[in-house]
Amino acid sequence: MSELLGRHLLVELYDCDRDRLDDLEFLKAEGVAAAEAMGATVMAVHAHRYEPQGVSVVILLAESHLSLHTWPEHGTASLDVYVCGRTNDPHRARRLLGSSLAARRFADLEVERGRLDRQSAPAWRAGIV
Repeated sequence: MSELLGRHLLVELYDCDRDRLDDLEFLKAEGVAAAEAMGATVMAVHAHRYEPQGVSVVILLAESHLSLHTWPEHGTASLDVYVCGRTNDPHRARRLLGSSLAARRFADLEVERGRLDRQSAPAWRAGIV
């Protein structure tokens, strides 16, 4: 098995509790709890509430980052968790936040980042926008 530098989990949470999706303090606390649940070390937390609704929370981790962006009017949230190495499990963050937001459905995609062996590196597409 080759060395893996990081795991990047992209998550969409659907049919969430709309009030919780708009509660900045709740989302900050749950984001920190999710980071700690996966074994990460929280370095800093920044959050912003939009008008008329919606919240973004960005948590800087010693191992990388966790971010959460909400759309209460649609009952959805997007979660982005990037952790270095194999020790921290980003799926724990997804499970905790999915549960605390009362999400009924989710979709996720995990990307292995920074594989050091070129044979198993993902094929990235490049182009001009």
